[in-house]
Amino acid sequence: MRLLSRKNRLNRRKFSAQGGQKPAPRYYFRSSGPAAASPFQRRPAATKPRSGILKRIKNAVVAIVLVAGLVYSLIIKPRPEVLVADTSYHPASVYQSAAQATLMPLRNRNKLTLDKNAISSAMKRQFPEISFVELKLPLLRQIPTFKIDIAAPTFNLSSANNLYIVGANGVVVAASGQLPNLSKLPTVIDQSGFEASPGKQVLSTEAIAFINTILVQCQRAGVNVQSLTLPAAPQALELRASGSPYFVKFDLGGDATLQAGQYLAAKHQFDSENTQPSQYLDVRVAGKIYYK
Repeated sequence: MRLLSRKNRLNRRKFSAQGGQKPAPRYYFRSSGPAAASPFQRRPAATKPRSGILKRIKNAVVAIVLVAGLVYSLIIKPRPEVLVADTSYHPASVYQSAAQATLMPLRNRNKLTLDKNAISSAMKRQFPEISFVELKLPLLRQIPTFKIDIAAPTFNLSSANNLYIVGANGVVVAASGQLPNLSKLPTVIDQSGFEASPGKQVLSTEAIAFINTILVQCQRAGVNVQSLTLPAAPQALELRASGSPYFVKFDLGGDATLQAGQYLAAKHQFDSENTQPSQYLDVRVAGKIYYK
């Protein structure tokens, strides 16, 4: 019975191997985890950059430099560059010192708080001959530039027994005694009753230009002007030439060249005829001459 049993077991195994049910196949499933990756597909893990801190430090340094540069560029040094158009009244060093003094207050030491209008007004009060002040602030430099336009001296104004120098802007600059180097200027006698004083506007720039044109035309014609007078009548100017028994009436609101031409032509005719007006010659109306 033991042998039969063994034989039976052998037959069962043979039957199973030949036609019986096959054992279930085994498959290999690749793991999806990083540890199971193929060694041929593995790449070395990227190392974390060690420059993160250095980059932050670099950015901080750049920011500090930019802020420092901005602060530096906003500072104004009280040593300005001064450009003066005319030094007839004062040397350039006088205007240089005055411009420097305007930058000494703390509010004017910074480009953000600098008051250009106040500086210009202060310079004009101190120097009435200044017609315009241009203050330039460079973007990066700390030294500003003052460009000062000066109204050239035009004539002496005799008013209320005082003698003043008047600039081309029509403003009284100073008493003539304070600027003796300008004593050779022609004199205009003011009979209008206006109280002149340094810093006051006595004539418009157009009236100043009119008077200058009359003087230039007379000089070219060889006429020596003895006096110029501003009478009480508005917009009136009276001229008296040396050796003439009459004075000439001009209108300050008219054409200076035309009126000067009419006067010089009439004077030439009177001189050639050896006749002279006894009181005045009126050239205020274009194309017409009146005399008495």
